[in-house]
Amino acid sequence: MFFLRSRFFRLLASPGLALALLGLMLLAVLMGGTLPQTVRLSPQELDAWHRAWPLLSLSLERIGLADVYASTGFFALCVALAVNLTAGTAAHVAYLFAWFRGETPGRSLHLSELPPALLSLADAGPSGHRRGSLGLAGLPLLHAGIVVIIVAALVNGSDRLGAHFELAEGEVLSQANGKLRLERGSRQIEGELDFRLRLDALLVEMEGGSVRELQARVSLQQAGGALRQETLAVNHPLRIGSSRVYLDKNVGQAGVFERILPDGQRRRLLVNFIQPREDWGSNWPLTRDETMVFEDIPVNFRMALTPGDAPSFRLTAERRGKPVFDGVLAPGEVADLGVYQLKFIGTAPWAGLYLASGQALKWIFSGFVLALAGFALHLLLHPRRQRLRREGDGWLLEAWTLRDDWRFERQWRAWESGR
Repeated sequence: MFFLRSRFFRLLASPGLALALLGLMLLAVLMGGTLPQTVRLSPQELDAWHRAWPLLSLSLERIGLADVYASTGFFALCVALAVNLTAGTAAHVAYLFAWFRGETPGRSLHLSELPPALLSLADAGPSGHRRGSLGLAGLPLLHAGIVVIIVAALVNGSDRLGAHFELAEGEVLSQANGKLRLERGSRQIEGELDFRLRLDALLVEMEGGSVRELQARVSLQQAGGALRQETLAVNHPLRIGSSRVYLDKNVGQAGVFERILPDGQRRRLLVNFIQPREDWGSNWPLTRDETMVFEDIPVNFRMALTPGDAPSFRLTAERRGKPVFDGVLAPGEVADLGVYQLKFIGTAPWAGLYLASGQALKWIFSGFVLALAGFALHLLLHPRRQRLRREGDGWLLEAWTLRDDWRFERQWRAWESGR
């Protein structure tokens, strides 16, 4: 109890501190909602952002504004706000206990005769007459709801999963290794996934040079479950256990190859090229440059894929500045790269997808419900307690109310003027 009355605790539970922290929180949310955040960008969008604004993107990353919600400063701000709200709730609960125990009333008034509205208080007894006491729980519930939201958000930050991946038509996602591109702050996933997801068809409908509708038809098989067909659309995710798969807005064409190793083994290889959605259906060449390492030696690839009814693949490969291959492949033709051979099969559409999960999201929702219920109780119910005692030839009226009970304030002034 002494701690609750100490100067340090009053500072910790100060409403002024709460307003300052909430102001900083609002500023952080505005920056996180308006500045480009790496966790919200697909790999292709992130590369485009870095190329278009190299200096700005690097500066935002260095000062922690490229991923505001995963920064140390935002974490510290959430902890400080949670401590402040918890202290404020404790102080308010202590006030409520004093309110119910009947300590010094907030108001007292001597009356020579009783107004009609107070005639029913004569039999209220020493404990007084209570009205709307349930509203006293409003502020603690509001504070508790905000604390639940903050704590759940912090827990969700360590438990969350966010990963981008790409699937071409006919390709299956069953392993995390080498396929999922995890966002910073996401928990690691290795080995086999507990589901198999196959992209059956990508449907892109154009209208007036822009995409009117984007859908992906997929086949899903969860561990021990039956195979089922689903359709994904933008903002209509597919639920897989506790996770969801979203269709993002990145599409393109993949070059389909058969990689022939020196020992005779053959493996399917897909090389994805981004195609602007407004150019979907066109036969313009799609380019991509990449460096790969083979036998500890980097090989530079410059590639151009031409989709359409007669696809072709232009490839220039250099190792240590010396050309390895330079030519154009038609379907069925082979490029000899030394360490292996590439047989060009054709093209296939691909779509970008996003896998996300967060077990704490239901707690965040519960926190919002709790905070809303507390706000409604505090707004709609005005707690008050009145006690009437005989004092000589008159009456002593005592009242306990909260400071924002303006209705009772007006009524009290009417009693004062009429005594």
